[in-house]
Amino acid sequence: MENKNIWNESNKPNLINSTKLYFQDMFVGAKRMSRADFWWGLLGMTIVAVVLIGLFGWLVTVMSINDFYWSAVWSIAMVMTLGYYLISIWNAVIRRLHDRNLRGWWMLSIVLPGIGELIMIVLACLPQRDENNNWAKFVEDDQYV
Repeated sequence: MENKNIWNESNKPNLINSTKLYFQDMFVGAKRMSRADFWWGLLGMTIVAVVLIGLFGWLVTVMSINDFYWSAVWSIAMVMTLGYYLISIWNAVIRRLHDRNLRGWWMLSIVLPGIGELIMIVLACLPQRDENNNWAKFVEDDQYV
């Protein structure tokens, strides 16, 4: 019991630590994520994505019409950045749902126009639920508890 560490949260949730957690777990859905890390990480990932997409968009417009190759490269980089941003947000919401002891299938409620986004925002704002939670919170000697 003495080596238990919380593995779904950063030690001090803030813009830098939570954004690092977003990047670290970008393709991981079978975990939990604390409320503070979710919102700080969302802000950090949004800032990174806006800066990169803005930079790539500017590079596309700066390239002359004769230099189609580099214009296409920057366009693809811009689309890939947007894709990684959406994947990271999708998986972070699933981890946040796991912290609420809900299955990731709740993410499909996003297809309901208007109400789906509201449901996800409300669920992301609710506190974590530890009692009878199916998703591990602690790691002890490389085993999840």
